[in-house]
Amino acid sequence: MAVGMINPAQAGKHPDPAQVRVWVQQGEILSLEAILQKQPLPGTLLDAELEYEDNRLIYELKWRDAHGERHETEVDAASGRWLEDETD
Repeated sequence: MAVGMINPAQAGKHPDPAQVRVWVQQGEILSLEAILQKQPLPGTLLDAELEYEDNRLIYELKWRDAHGERHETEVDAASGRWLEDETD
């Protein structure tokens, strides 16, 4: 399977962790650790989920910044690019 060709039927809304490991090993997506090394969060990670949304896999990161504000950030799992950041 070529990069970017993840089958939505395999992905589901919340992919199985075993399938996620296969995609990471095959280079289909980046691991969460690799994404956070590439662009560290400016705060504390509270929760992270991998979801299939808008025809791609995204990491949804919930975190708190140094000022105590809660953020929800979406990151493209294939490229590591930050897509959206919302604060509460």
